[in-house]
Amino acid sequence: MGTAVANLSIYLEHDIDEQYQYQPGEIVRGHVDVTLTRPLTIRNISISVYGQGVVACEDRDLGSLHAHEEYINASKQINHGSDHYNKGQHKFQFDYLLPNNLPSSFIGKYGSVTYVLKATVHGERPGETSITSEPFLVLRHSILPDQSNKTIGTSTQKRIWAMCNSGKLKLNVELNKVGFFPGEDMFISAAIENKCPLTVTAVQASLMMNSVYHAKQQKIPFHQIVNKRRDMYEITSGEGRRWQHVRLTIPPYIPESGLENCDIIGISYKFQFRVELVGGKEVKIELPILIGTHHMGLDIPENAKLDSGRYNNEWSTQHFPGNAKELQNGFDREPAAWDVGVPELRPVDSTMINPLFQKQISIHERKKKISTEEMPEIMENTKL
Repeated sequence: MGTAVANLSIYLEHDIDEQYQYQPGEIVRGHVDVTLTRPLTIRNISISVYGQGVVACEDRDLGSLHAHEEYINASKQINHGSDHYNKGQHKFQFDYLLPNNLPSSFIGKYGSVTYVLKATVHGERPGETSITSEPFLVLRHSILPDQSNKTIGTSTQKRIWAMCNSGKLKLNVELNKVGFFPGEDMFISAAIENKCPLTVTAVQASLMMNSVYHAKQQKIPFHQIVNKRRDMYEITSGEGRRWQHVRLTIPPYIPESGLENCDIIGISYKFQFRVELVGGKEVKIELPILIGTHHMGLDIPENAKLDSGRYNNEWSTQHFPGNAKELQNGFDREPAAWDVGVPELRPVDSTMINPLFQKQISIHERKKKISTEEMPEIMENTKL
């Protein structure tokens, strides 16, 4: 950073739950803060916005697999040309209308979709250049189908052999619905009957994200647990275990099912209920889950929308620096300030309530929802 620039920061106006979150088609507004330790002549102050999707994986048989998509690459000068600025703080406003076809932000094992703003200050001399960056999240408005509010459940049983004896382990699991929103609670009811000779050591309910990465006509699958509830109570033969209204929270910063408008990464979700037994044996049930978003009270206001053609003409399209091979592989991150992270998922036990994803419901449904949420969680042992 140039010696005359003591501080260079980007501040965004739209800040919800301590993270910058935007819908496609929304205006990103903010200002660049430049604090000078001495008078300085500044040639140019520019603000750039960049969004990309990247896949990178090393495979023992297939070698290096890489893919890259570019969603935004634009810049704009936000000062009035070369001018002399006094010592102290100076603010420069900017705004940018996001395209409507952006995919949601995502950080995964072998790929990501990220968005970032970059501010650059160019002084008169070559050494008087300062750069800073600020990541932000894009979360698409994805509406769940009507049938997603219906309860979903299933049951299974498995014969377990041990010590020349056998018996059945029976499971029955039900979820309050099949479609959920980030930050929302899932309610689980389950019953376990252990009539087998082995002892159950633990029960675990998990929300699993299944991601598929596409590169060089290859598919790279990856499965991860994004939240879980674990019950370590032992269930011996002739005993049972009952769950009623047990909560599992959907993390607030996960993308919608499908990851629309991203051609190199696909996302789906499932609920898994697993019973673990002595000796490493297990019995599990899996149910498909849909994740969508509904922006209650925070839809893009009409006065925040501008004619995209007129508005984005104020920004110049940038070409990604580097040679064609580097562009294809998505490795050229010049300048280094682009390499910034996006917030990871919060801890499992944290409270996650985000007004951006609250569902619009009627008064009747709201009363029913409140009464359901006030029901106590039950995890109790039973005799068969």
